[in-house]
Amino acid sequence: MTQDDLSFVAVDAERFPRCLRVTRGKDFARVYRHNVFAADSMLVVLGSMNHRSYPRLGLSVSRKVGPAPVRNYWKRLIREAFRTRRLELPVGYDLVVRPRRGAEPGLLAIRRSLPKLARQVARKWERKNK
Repeated sequence: MTQDDLSFVAVDAERFPRCLRVTRGKDFARVYRHNVFAADSMLVVLGSMNHRSYPRLGLSVSRKVGPAPVRNYWKRLIREAFRTRRLELPVGYDLVVRPRRGAEPGLLAIRRSLPKLARQVARKWERKNK
């Protein structure tokens, strides 16, 4: 592998392609139906096994969180945290992330919270489906 090949791999690892997103209604419904979640003061993360070799992210940002610019800001921060911490997340799960009403958005806090909550969801899933 040349230096150019290594830089391509690093750049590719930082992308957020469509295959890493939960986009279909039936996939969201499956995550909500299984009702496996973990939460802290900022985020609620729901999860379900997806039988893939990578995690996928779904966003559910309610109007209760705030007006459109605030909701869009939350979505941007959560996507960025997922994109940069993807390798720390458990593989094979669809994760739907919801911010809590009244929580203040912050990228560093979301970057810390998302992997921790995703691991909790994976542990709960394993216990529930033994």
